[in-house]
Amino acid sequence: MPNKVIKEYLQNFAEFSNDDWEMAKDFFKQEKIKKDDYFLKEGQYSQKIAFIESGLFRLFYQIDGEEKIMLFFYENQFMTDYFGYLTKTPSLRPIKALEDSLIYCIQSNHLKQLFNASKTWERLGRILAESAYITSVQRANRLIHDNYDTRFDSFLKENPNLLQRVPQYMIASYLDMTPETLSRVKKRSINKNIKGSVHKPL
Repeated sequence: MPNKVIKEYLQNFAEFSNDDWEMAKDFFKQEKIKKDDYFLKEGQYSQKIAFIESGLFRLFYQIDGEEKIMLFFYENQFMTDYFGYLTKTPSLRPIKALEDSLIYCIQSNHLKQLFNASKTWERLGRILAESAYITSVQRANRLIHDNYDTRFDSFLKENPNLLQRVPQYMIASYLDMTPETLSRVKKRSINKNIKGSVHKPL
């Protein structure tokens, strides 16, 4: 049963009764998204949240034609443009697939229905919202406080498989450096110990 993956992930955060899960499982609808297709386009309203069973996505925005990557989403993560989702405004940050992907989506009205019907789902929503906020603040603080070497070291520790799955120029964009700088940082990381980030992995 495909929803078993979602249930196992969510049970890391809250203990589900059979009733809690039964009321929710049919709300998650399977979608297949091909590489280079959009989960969310700029200007669209973010009205659903997706759980990624397999695949990889990037959330980004553009300034003067240059792409700035804010987040990567991959297996066993929930995905949406949370700002647009929570504020009910058109998204300024599209989400695009980097690989052929299999996801399960739940609409916002169904999620609200679960929050109203179950204390477990309400608690889960709070925990996931807090996690998304912490991740956002952690990323912003690292870009302010951490040097290039430390940013790259943290990226490797938290996303060990992305170096082989994501083009180097996209990793450079995510870390707010040029591809040439990233190449030099990668070489240095092999030859010396890097001081850890002041913002530890979650």
